[in-house]
Amino acid sequence: MPRYVQVIERIPKPGKNEIVLERSVATLKSLNRRGTVMASVSDATDRRVIGLLPFESISDLETFHDEYRANPDAMKSIEENGADCEKVRMDILELLESPVRPDGGPKYWARTLLVAKRGELPNLVAVMRELRGMAESVTFGLTRTIGGNADSVRLVFQLSSLNQLEAWNNELVSDKFQSYREKIKALTVQRTTELHRVEYSTQG
Repeated sequence: MPRYVQVIERIPKPGKNEIVLERSVATLKSLNRRGTVMASVSDATDRRVIGLLPFESISDLETFHDEYRANPDAMKSIEENGADCEKVRMDILELLESPVRPDGGPKYWARTLLVAKRGELPNLVAVMRELRGMAESVTFGLTRTIGGNADSVRLVFQLSSLNQLEAWNNELVSDKFQSYREKIKALTVQRTTELHRVEYSTQG
C-alpha cells in the first residue's frame, strides 16, 4: 500500500499543452513503475498536466530521487519538458487514508484542498475520517503535504465517471452530512476543488 506520492504539476505555455502531456506520458512509461498522468478539465487556477508516482515508503522515494538525479538522460527529459511550461511545481504527499480505486481504474480524479485554521488540522483530519467512513457514493483518500502549507489536507477521489462525482456532490449537500458541513466550515479558512481526466495510468 503506497504511503507517499510524488506529484509533479506542470502549467504548459500557450499552445504547448499536448506536447507537455505527451512528454509526461513518455517519461512515465520510461520509468517502468506505477504512476498516473492527468490533465485538468476544471481547475481553480491554470490548466495543468499532473504526474503522480506512488511509493511504499519514504526511503523508496529517496532512492528514486537519487537514481533519477544520477541519470543524465532522465534529467535532460525533465528539463526539456519544463522549458515548455510556465511553471513546474513538485510536492510530496503523505497518504493518511487511501482512496478506493473503482473497478477498471479511474477515468477522473477530483481533489479538494482544505486549509485548516491554525492549530485545527488534527481536528479537521478526524472529521474528514469520520465523513469518509459514512460516504456511500465514493471512498475518498486523505493526504497532507510534506512542505508547503502545513495547515492543509487534501481529499482525493478516484472516479469511474462524472456521474459518480455528481452522486458524491449530492450526498455531500444532503441532510445526512449537515452536521459535518458545519464542522468543516468552523475548522477551515479555505476550500478549493479541481477535476482532472486520466490520460495514462499504469500499475507498473
